[in-house]
Amino acid sequence: MTQQSPYVLVGSALSTMVAAAKLAENGADVVIINGSNNWGGHFTTVSCDGVSYDAGMVLHEFTSYNAINSEEDLSSYDATVRNDAGRFCNTVRKYVNLYQDTHEIAAPKMYVGGKCYDDMLITNVLPALQHLPFAGSVKKELLKLLERSPVPALHASNKLISDDFNKVSYQAASLANHGDTLHSALIEPFCKKLLNVGTDGVLARYHRVPWLPLFYPETLLSYLQDAPQQLPPTVFSYPTGECVGDLANKLKAKIQGDRHIRIINEHPGQITCRDDGKYELAFNQHEKILANKMAWSSSLGDLLKVSGQQEKIGNYEKCSFALVFLSIPTSALKLDFTVLSIVDPDIMTYRITNQSRCAALDAEPARIVMEINTDYLAEKAGPGVKADLQQLAIDELLALGIVTDGAGVEVAKILELKNALALPNAKNMQAFTDEMSAARAAVPSMSLLGPSSGFSSSSFNHQVLQGLKLYETWGMC
Repeated sequence: MTQQSPYVLVGSALSTMVAAAKLAENGADVVIINGSNNWGGHFTTVSCDGVSYDAGMVLHEFTSYNAINSEEDLSSYDATVRNDAGRFCNTVRKYVNLYQDTHEIAAPKMYVGGKCYDDMLITNVLPALQHLPFAGSVKKELLKLLERSPVPALHASNKLISDDFNKVSYQAASLANHGDTLHSALIEPFCKKLLNVGTDGVLARYHRVPWLPLFYPETLLSYLQDAPQQLPPTVFSYPTGECVGDLANKLKAKIQGDRHIRIINEHPGQITCRDDGKYELAFNQHEKILANKMAWSSSLGDLLKVSGQQEKIGNYEKCSFALVFLSIPTSALKLDFTVLSIVDPDIMTYRITNQSRCAALDAEPARIVMEINTDYLAEKAGPGVKADLQQLAIDELLALGIVTDGAGVEVAKILELKNALALPNAKNMQAFTDEMSAARAAVPSMSLLGPSSGFSSSSFNHQVLQGLKLYETWGMC
């Protein structure tokens, strides 16, 4: 027997949840096929002894250089265009605020050369530049860079319009705009710690995937000549008293309690696109489903497999991480920060987030998350050496001056994520392009969400926008 359904969504991504909830709100019958117990992917919470944490630094970005105050036409959003989500920050903010109260957080910090500074890696707080010990060398190099005429092809002003940025490395673009000293002393070591590859292994267009900056040289120089240009810092927001991932938890409860939504806890074994444009889904245990419209939010590789593609197309280069969740008495914290990015290569941790500080929570103890690239750690430790992540976390909190002793520091959980992030490099972009072409040939009219929507287009903002756009597209049918 085959069941018929007007709308079927496969996967557990946040975009699937947003679309399903919106469709059901308006009376549409929806089937969600989720073969895992995970809802929301990276954008859900991690429970440690009943206490919720976000999975590392997970912040709301409700501002962007290309955002506008009026409401953009969501039908024009294109997940395949890098940075296109920036036009819709107001749309994302309004959606999030339906479920959570949010507030702007204090700007992150960065740890460079054994000292803390205002962050300029992810928040563009450029007054920090003049306080760095190598500021003099940076100034000389920027003056030399700006002697060039005409403006070089890799000038940062061309990033959104020139195809060169899809071809060259971030290293080339960074050196062309920042000079050697700033690149080598600040950017290169942070990239290596975060991805365990150098900046020559990152495509210029995708430099923000690992939160690496690309400034105009004129803008940098202005801050060293006491005539700063008005570059607004990136402002981050966070839910008051909650986690970002609590949005996914609320959507999950809404979905599970909605009479218009049916959940099937099994992966489809085969998907066939019929001549009439409908999709037939076959399962090992569940009866077949015939879908009028269908969306997919798992990987393209999985989609190709269930669509009959036998040969594996994409072979992605990925890196691995560990998240260390800690509970620390607030009185034991000697450094006040929301997020701390750590550049120094002898510290294995690349980022620490005080999620209690982000959430404006006064309750004891503080929720702290440390992020470590375990490939980088293994390379530093040497062959055959297995690091004790619990002891490493405590040792590095002491080395950074975040605590003065280990008393009261409790490691609540350690989560190791093997091959968790596809590197934003040329090889992976080509692999994604090849998979996308094959998927479009196999299932030409299927809606693609989350990790299947575009190369490195599965950020929080992208996922919300994809879900809302799918609702608008299907809801008008």
